[in-house]
Amino acid sequence: MASRLIERLDQAIAKAEDPVQRECLKAERAGALARHGLLAEARFALTGVRTQSQRHRSALLGAWVSLIDGQIDHFEAVAPKALAKFERAHELADAAADNSMKALASAWMANACFNASNVPAMLGHLRQTLELAPAELHSARARVGLVLADAYRFAGDDERSQAWYLKAREHASAEGDTSMISALLHNISAMRSARISLDDAFGQADRDMAAKALLEAESTANYDWGAGAAALAAMVPVIRAQLLAVLGRHEEAVALFDAYLARARSEGMGHREARFLADRAWCHRNNQRSTEALRDARLAERCLAAQFDADDLAATHARLAQVYAACDRAEEAAAHRARAEQSLAAHRLAQMEMRNALNATLDRLG
Repeated sequence: MASRLIERLDQAIAKAEDPVQRECLKAERAGALARHGLLAEARFALTGVRTQSQRHRSALLGAWVSLIDGQIDHFEAVAPKALAKFERAHELADAAADNSMKALASAWMANACFNASNVPAMLGHLRQTLELAPAELHSARARVGLVLADAYRFAGDDERSQAWYLKAREHASAEGDTSMISALLHNISAMRSARISLDDAFGQADRDMAAKALLEAESTANYDWGAGAAALAAMVPVIRAQLLAVLGRHEEAVALFDAYLARARSEGMGHREARFLADRAWCHRNNQRSTEALRDARLAERCLAAQFDADDLAATHARLAQVYAACDRAEEAAAHRARAEQSLAAHRLAQMEMRNALNATLDRLG
């Protein structure tokens, strides 16, 4: 595993004379393993640290244990339960009067709240991280940069998004954290493919952009292989499947969906399953397999209740409208088309509100 961060932590652990400091460094190392997707190794390492935490009764060490426990949950399945552990880490950091740990816990809480579409909570955690984290606290600064970049990308402000991606990458490089650079590449690729797929579902595909995005997704997979990153392994394949559907390479897209949909669900992408199933239904219909297309369309409809983002709803309904229209089911196609338009309008409103809220938050911070 190529990680300067792991090497630096190993050296610091070997030199640490204070037993609590040494255990805190071990916890940080376990977190680096978790972020690389080496979850079994991370759990094993954290078990030893947890035992020492109970022995030393240090609030700061307890905060590290809770934070890394949450990271393991997050990288196993982008799990909502991770937020409670990040909150506990923040409470213990407050008890220890350690602002650096508070900033780091706040950054992870902002990340979890963004994933849950809880914008007010996300903004509060972002604000605290930026207030507390010194410039040299690269772990917190990289994480908060990633959240801001993703939030601005969601809001449709690509210029500010790119600026925050660059800031996050600078801090990740300074930290030697290849897993963070991998996360940056994953998120850029995922959000770009989602936007392209949404446009395609409304009949506005940019195939040149889709071809470029597919190359970038494959480059991300190559980076993961070189860096030894194995977290959320289904993300890139389903991204590739979405883009292949846009490019008309339907058979290849179906193969990837078949191979990775179940894993995507187990890795915390279940709330987007309806969208993936609708894309697969569209691929089946284009391959003249109407029975399979209608089967996936019905499955997608049953999964719609799990979706909470308006862009996912818009894309799913628009894709289902295409499928039903191609299968000569005009009434069902019209119903989904109407819901797609409603969801798209809600998404555009959410983008504007997110953009305004982010700008106001950063303006207050100067």
